[in-house]
Order: sequence, then C-alpha cells, then structure tokens
Amino acid sequence: MLNIDPYTILWTLIDLLILFLLMKKFLFKPINAILDSRAKKIQDDTAQADQLRAEAEQIHQQYEQLLAQSHEEGSQYLAQAKARGEALYQQTVADAQAEAKRIRENAAAHNVRDRNQMLQSFRKEAAALIIEATKKVAEQGDSAIDDFLKEAGEEK
Repeated sequence: MLNIDPYTILWTLIDLLILFLLMKKFLFKPINAILDSRAKKIQDDTAQADQLRAEAEQIHQQYEQLLAQSHEEGSQYLAQAKARGEALYQQTVADAQAEAKRIRENAAAHNVRDRNQMLQSFRKEAAALIIEATKKVAEQGDSAIDDFLKEAGEEK
C-alpha cells in the first residue's frame, strides 16, 4: 500500500516553495519585465501612430483648404480675365464703330466736296459755252446759233 510519510510531504512542499520562489525571482520577474516592456512599447507605438494619424489628418485638411482656396482663386482669375476680355472686346467694337463712322463721314464729306467741284466745273464750262455761243451769235447771227448747236451735238 501506499506509505505516506509526513516528512516527505513537508520536504516536497518546502522544495516546491523554494522552486516557486526561485522561479518567481529568476523566471517570472524577467518574463513579466519583458512583457511589461513590450506592452509599454506597444502603447508608445500606438500613441505615436495616433499622433501621426492626427498630424496626417491635419495636413490633409490643410491641403483640402488650400485646394479649395486655389480653386476659388482660379475661378476669380478666370472671371477677371473674362471681364477684361469682354471689356476689351466692347472697347474694340466701339473703336471700330467710331472709325467706321469717321470713315463714312469723311467719305460723305469727300462726296459733297467732289459734287460741289463737279457742279462748279460744270457751271464754269456752261458759262464758257454760253459766252462763246453769245459771241458767235453776236458775230454771225442766226446761222451761228445753228452751227453752234450742231457742234455741241457732235461733241457729245
């Protein structure tokens, strides 16, 4: 049968207690220290990652703001350029219309001047012909009028 010796149990318990204390000091403490350092490193890395994520989000928001601002400025520049182009177009059209009006007025004045010159020239020629006809009539009488009319008819 089984023989249970109290001293053996006591020495076994003392051995187990000594083994436990030795393991606690030399095995569990270093393992717990390693586990604690790893947990601290993981916490530090997580905190650093959260901080970097927050910085990245802030940079992204700044980028979005700058992008929106640049789009707005681009739209403003485009609107200003369009307004300047429209104003330049209107000014060019107005200048062209003014130039066309000036040219028409000059042409009308030139036509009036040419017409007046032609009328004056015609009057001079008519006066000269009348004077010449009057001279011939005075010198030759009725036959001169008929001859003059014949000459005038042939010159046409």
